[in-house]
Amino acid sequence: MRWSRNEVRAGMAVTSTRGERLGNVIRTGAETFVVEKGVFFPKDYELRYDHITALSGDQISYTLSDVDSRFAVPAEPPRAPAAPAAAQTGEVRIPLMEEEIGIQKVARETGHVRIKKTVKTEEKHFNVPVTREDVVIERVSASGEEVSSELAFKEQTLDLPLHEEEVLVSKRTRVREQIVVRPIVQAVEKEASASLRHEEAEIEDTRGRTLRDAAESTTRPGLGAPGSRR
Repeated sequence: MRWSRNEVRAGMAVTSTRGERLGNVIRTGAETFVVEKGVFFPKDYELRYDHITALSGDQISYTLSDVDSRFAVPAEPPRAPAAPAAAQTGEVRIPLMEEEIGIQKVARETGHVRIKKTVKTEEKHFNVPVTREDVVIERVSASGEEVSSELAFKEQTLDLPLHEEEVLVSKRTRVREQIVVRPIVQAVEKEASASLRHEEAEIEDTRGRTLRDAAESTTRPGLGAPGSRR
């Protein structure tokens, strides 16, 4: 579920999903809401609505991203106030930020493979040997034997049935072959690019003096430690 400024209001307590108290909401905007400077954040900080995991009463559960965690400082137990760091060591530390590439692979559908069966009809011609009956009439000479007078001079008809074989064609269905379709996974290289930003420091001394970088002095030939003379 995606929450918006309609559900978030000033005064609500924000807690990370790890149980860390991030602070209270002091202002809401269209895309982000502002959490007051507290133990976890060194300054008032903007958080995104789409990182909210739950809303319950006056409590907001929030998932810190890598970017959020980079600006966060861990909560420490209360201790006696100490003098400013610059007064103790004389150093002022200015963080220089840079962007890193995060690679994420997302599966997406690229197309379909359709297999369509069609029915085709073809004529098959074949010869089948069959048998049939026929008659052969043959005249032979009589032996001169006498026959009964009852059989003489009487008309009669003899009916002899003749047979032959016919071809009856029947069809049955059988599996001729099978088509097996299985997906395979191939590893290919895809080119990706991103524009990364980083911060650099430009140092200017209004007194007109040239300031040396400690890192350059240790690598440049002929330069010793800071403060030494040649």
